[in-house]
Amino acid sequence: MSGAVVVVGAGVAGSAAALAAARGGARVVVLDGGAGASTLWTGAVDSAAGDLAEGSRAVAEALGVRLEPSLLVTTSFHARLAHGRDASLLDLHPLLDARARVGVVRVARPGWDADEIVRAGGQGFVAVGASLLRHADEGSLADAELAARHDDDGRLGWLGERLREALARAGAEVGGLLLPPSLGVERARAAELSSRVGVACGEALGLPGGPAGLRFEHARDRAFAAAGIAMRRGRVRGVSAAGPSAGGAGARWRLDVDGEGLDAGAVVLAAGGLIGGGLEYQPSEAMEASALPPRSRPAYRCTVEGPWSLAARGRPLDAPGSLFGVPPEDLCWPLAADPLADRVGVATSEGRVVAEPARGAAAPARFAPALYAAGDVVADARRSWLEALDAGVRAGHAAARDVVTGASVRPSPAEASATRP
Repeated sequence: MSGAVVVVGAGVAGSAAALAAARGGARVVVLDGGAGASTLWTGAVDSAAGDLAEGSRAVAEALGVRLEPSLLVTTSFHARLAHGRDASLLDLHPLLDARARVGVVRVARPGWDADEIVRAGGQGFVAVGASLLRHADEGSLADAELAARHDDDGRLGWLGERLREALARAGAEVGGLLLPPSLGVERARAAELSSRVGVACGEALGLPGGPAGLRFEHARDRAFAAAGIAMRRGRVRGVSAAGPSAGGAGARWRLDVDGEGLDAGAVVLAAGGLIGGGLEYQPSEAMEASALPPRSRPAYRCTVEGPWSLAARGRPLDAPGSLFGVPPEDLCWPLAADPLADRVGVATSEGRVVAEPARGAAAPARFAPALYAAGDVVADARRSWLEALDAGVRAGHAAARDVVTGASVRPSPAEASATRP
């Protein structure tokens, strides 16, 4: 893949980078190391990213997400505003604007209590008894498994009939129906169900690991196929400057993918944070059990070796002064007001990886050429879906420019020295 953009990670940030790079005219390959934080997504898009990069909205739409202000409800009836949503979630804004009542489907499912939601919601909500479950095992299936059954058109049609019957029995005028997370895995089925029933239908926000994250993965795979993006399964162990034996004049980087070499003209690191697997907690005291550690080291490391360093709060991540590391209570919420775990990541500036931090005013920071990072792996980044998507789009645009304009050549001796880990 010399002269191509290689994206490490297939979550929100990596997917956005890949789609942006492909739209910029680059050949793109995505390396997927397995399920990460994006697969656990519940479907709400939180935190505005300011002015979005050109193409961010189109990328979000390709990933099955609607970037529009939304009022969502959780399964425990916590109403919350969001900046966007998965297409199967029910947005209450249009219903409230029309002063329409929301029918909450009463069904025996773990974690779902329609009557409690109605009590919490007040007069604008009414419980509606309906046969959502068709088989005996569906009362205990995981949300994603039940949602997968509604990928079938026949099963969705059966559900639509049951909901129409329930509305006729209830005799209540409702403008929308709120269901537990259950409307499709391969794609969002809320719009089609709404058409069948005659009122807006959608899911409540569920727990991490539900159908919304799986819908994201299917939408991503469809978008990659449409854009001609190749996706390869494998764990990236390291990224290093390409040597003279690298294939093609456009090869600037060599990636170690499960022991095999892969050349690239530009690389976008989007391997995720502590949840996604791109960062790892590895304090000094974990080196040897019941023994004094032989040396001190930072509490965190990037799981992909490369020409970068970790940082937090705008400065390089230092090794602790004690061989026994940093007190764990200083690292995480709620005991730390500004926890290091929320800040740590790869040092970057506007998405470019910092190869060598600044050493005073006379020596500015040096950047690794054609090497970018996006998403939760980046130091001091705001950990939100929209921030990850927007940062990925910006990194993908920049990486595409590197390879399409011919800037992606092997590093000069000065660049090679700057990109040594």
